[in-house]
Amino acid sequence: MRRIFRALERYFIIFEVGIDHGLKLLKHKFLGGEMNYISPAELRKILEELGGSFLKFGQLAAVRPDYFPEEYCRELLGLLDEVPPIDDSLLEGIFLDEFGKKPEEIFREFNRIPIAAASFGQVHEAYLPEGERVAVKIQRPFVAEDFYADARFFSFLGWAIKKSGIVKSVDPVKIVREFIHWTERELDYVKEAEHMVRLGEQVLNNKLPVRIPKVYPEYTTRRILVMEFLDGRTLKSYYKTKAELPNGHKFFRDAIFFELYSFLFDGFFHADPHPANILILNSGELAFVDMGIAADINVSDRKKLGKFLKAVVEENLDLTVATFLDMVRTPLLETLAEARKNYPQHWMRIQFIKKIFLKKIKVGLKELIHRWHEASRAGGRIHDKSPMHKFMELLLLAERSGIKMPDQSVLFARTFLSIDVIGLELVPEFNIPAALNDFFRIYAEKFREIENAPDELPYFMKTGISDEWAAILKATDDEIKSIDKELLVERVSGIMESFE
Repeated sequence: MRRIFRALERYFIIFEVGIDHGLKLLKHKFLGGEMNYISPAELRKILEELGGSFLKFGQLAAVRPDYFPEEYCRELLGLLDEVPPIDDSLLEGIFLDEFGKKPEEIFREFNRIPIAAASFGQVHEAYLPEGERVAVKIQRPFVAEDFYADARFFSFLGWAIKKSGIVKSVDPVKIVREFIHWTERELDYVKEAEHMVRLGEQVLNNKLPVRIPKVYPEYTTRRILVMEFLDGRTLKSYYKTKAELPNGHKFFRDAIFFELYSFLFDGFFHADPHPANILILNSGELAFVDMGIAADINVSDRKKLGKFLKAVVEENLDLTVATFLDMVRTPLLETLAEARKNYPQHWMRIQFIKKIFLKKIKVGLKELIHRWHEASRAGGRIHDKSPMHKFMELLLLAERSGIKMPDQSVLFARTFLSIDVIGLELVPEFNIPAALNDFFRIYAEKFREIENAPDELPYFMKTGISDEWAAILKATDDEIKSIDKELLVERVSGIMESFE
């Protein structure tokens, strides 16, 4: 019942804020005024009033100066860690709910003034009874309730946009679904603590050039996370003030190596870095301090994406095409293969269609690779040097060609969304293809190991599953494959009728 009332209250706030600012815009448009558009400061104010998931949207926009005007990005950067703090009485209530004690009864010292306040939580400086200096991350009140109300609103909005046909290049329903899935994971600080421990162990074991703060699990709950305090300056602050980033080449390279190594060789990586959570420490090290979103990647996906990236970096066009087709799902090639098997009399026509399709893919990939390498070598526009931009163009190429990109490769590209453009803004002469080439050269032996590693067993053959459940899961898997096969044969039959 409490969640229902909170949801109704949330929808009323969204309606009230929307009407308030909508009327202001209409007033300016028809009666005249200083402006008839939403200024950067006004947009930030609207998102702060709405809070929750709307702040998350603002955070995503803030790190995309390639898609949004620079003045809006710089204003919205404040949403990463400069939103209004939690009321002091509510702050105390969170500690009483989680520990049954006030913060001063838990810590030797606790500064009630936050050092950073973001969409879902804020961070305070404190000292443990043993004397260690720590950062205490506290989740905002009603964040979970507001998020689920917002999720329903965004789901309806995505459905309405899809039905309207306004957006054709992407599936708004899928985008909303993925946004909800990944954002939901940030609400559990116990899970985030587990991510930090695991990533910290990977960094230590593999001697990677980054720092992950130590976690104190005995002081951590679902809504409160206590970690080692790291002194430093955020990447966001360098970008926002247009300050020169010392050792920028090294830091940008270290960040790429950390993410790529974690993805390819450890199979578990930090999937949501952004400039407010990447620190340049006073000690001269690079640190990541927010691990709310991390993901496991299976061996087969790691192998396929790794081979594709290596081919792209080496400018090997034929291998790029081959590894790309191995990585993605190509319904047209599946259809043509089935058609050639069942309708051999039409093999020439089928082969002709296949050649046209492959030529289209080869020409598209060749243009993308050439422009990326050329821009990186010759100091071209950030738009052309950004691998994220190239991946977005690759998505469009795939869509036009009827290709489905694998979710894991899209997730990996999403990881660079928050750092590649900002990094290139701070270090415009940085050559990303050269850095990736260094990575594959330095870790050539590790890459050969992952290439030769066996793929995972099907999920119904994994250990820990009873024989009964394994049989049920295998039958389900066989049924899905059978249905897919029937649909493929039906589609082929329809196409072949036009040849008769």
